Amino acid sequence: MSTRAPAPSPSTHEHTRRDRSTKLSPGPFVEGENRLYLGDNLPVLGALARELGPVFALAYLDPPFNTGRTFDEYDDTRSREAWLAMMEPRVEQARDLLRDDGALVAEIDDTELGPLQCLLDRVLGAKNRVATITVVRSAATGHKASNVGPVNVADYLLVYAKSRASFRPTPLYRRRAGIDGAYRSFLENPDAAPEHYRFSPLAAVVAHEHGYPSARAARTALGAEWDVRVATFAERNARQVVRFAQVRVEAVSKAARMLVARSKASPEKVYRLERPGLPDLVLKGGNRMLTLAQKLRSLAAHGAIDPTGACARVPCERLTNVWDDVPFQGLAREGHVTFSRNKKPERLLARVLASTTREGDWVLDPFLGSGTTAAVASTMGRRWIGIESGAHGETLAIPRITRVVRGMDQTGLRRGQVARLLPSFGVYRA
Repeated sequence: MSTRAPAPSPSTHEHTRRDRSTKLSPGPFVEGENRLYLGDNLPVLGALARELGPVFALAYLDPPFNTGRTFDEYDDTRSREAWLAMMEPRVEQARDLLRDDGALVAEIDDTELGPLQCLLDRVLGAKNRVATITVVRSAATGHKASNVGPVNVADYLLVYAKSRASFRPTPLYRRRAGIDGAYRSFLENPDAAPEHYRFSPLAAVVAHEHGYPSARAARTALGAEWDVRVATFAERNARQVVRFAQVRVEAVSKAARMLVARSKASPEKVYRLERPGLPDLVLKGGNRMLTLAQKLRSLAAHGAIDPTGACARVPCERLTNVWDDVPFQGLAREGHVTFSRNKKPERLLARVLASTTREGDWVLDPFLGSGTTAAVASTMGRRWIGIESGAHGETLAIPRITRVVRGMDQTGLRRGQVARLLPSFGVYRA
């Protein structure tokens, strides 16, 4: 039988419940209630499987890395055999809680990277391995650079689908530094018919815009500022900033291939092929015209929170399997909690959630730690269940999540745009 803790201030929807048995909350699953369980995650995962079944879009596992060190919050010293024996049943339970289109993402460093990947291959199937992502967390500076051998600056995200055939991740992008140098031309009359298009060198147009007789003169006078001005001008006039790229003839229609041949034969002319359901194919010299506008995206729509809140469209590129743009500096300020070594940036979790979940989906974190996943999920409008066995579940995670759902935390993602806060969460003691 559960007893309700003293009610919080009526100005917040956050509430707390305690259940001192491994049996979860009485009655049916409370719609819309996020949950934090304090206790061993294995019996809680088993109870969740019996109560809820496969409802989670994402299981994010950030276990102890087995570094052989002892931290203030937890002891990270196990034999490899003991560590794998701890992990295997938890991975199996997490798998069983995933929807058919769900994903499991496990974060680890290189200490147990190989053994964990072998375990995940066995439990979820090697055919369902989606990616291994390298997350660069620091630079090779300071005392780390004096270590013998390669400097350890990375963690790894092992991404698995429950069913590769059903998994539909959201493509993510990141802001590109500067403008791709291939965009060297400026379309002077974009509203004209393509056969009347006129092109000028982009650099010459920008130089003239700023009162210089040539790009060389502007570059000499402005130094490093020149590149900034070119990028600013290009973003502002992205519809008219163009490049010409080779056409993959094996990937286009017969009509397109014929037009490519005509374009090569008359390189001074511009040709256009209208394609139902596809952008027009515009050719010059046998190459396809592409505008910078086609490369602009709102980062807020692709796994990032726009710090200006303006959802500005900026030059972007698809994310690769190396993430070196997530800042790990200043983590102690996020959520106003300090957590030795294993605290993750909110922007890292935001990217994982944006790729694997959608608003309203359920997220599971059986190693909740200081509560980063719960804070990010609440901010991004995802529902969540977290489990933490350490004392920091009470001392760090609960206060942090409470501040988030009460709108009292403006660190991390909440410095910018917020999708939707889910204000209710319950706390249970397993």
